Amino acid sequence: MRHVLPPSRKIKSTDKLDTLALVVGVIQPLATLPQIFLVYSSQDASQVSLFMWTSYNVASVVLLAYGFKYKLTPIIWAQVLWLLVQTPMMLAVFIF
Repeated sequence: MRHVLPPSRKIKSTDKLDTLALVVGVIQPLATLPQIFLVYSSQDASQVSLFMWTSYNVASVVLLAYGFKYKLTPIIWAQVLWLLVQTPMMLAVFIF
């Protein structure tokens, strides 16, 4: 079932909030990079919660499926970025 907004409620595609959300959607996963660097450079994952990072990955997979189903490109890109930064944190728990 496809949801369509009535003509009077259409959203401008270049809305400032859309742009801000896209920028934050890219920056937020990248903010995890220092944590990844710290864990891998110290080779210490004793304070990393496997449950937390696994939960984040499961949520990202669900949201990625949602993005694909409704063809929401910003959601797809954000979740792909999250999976790229969350997976190394999960692996760190097993490696170190």
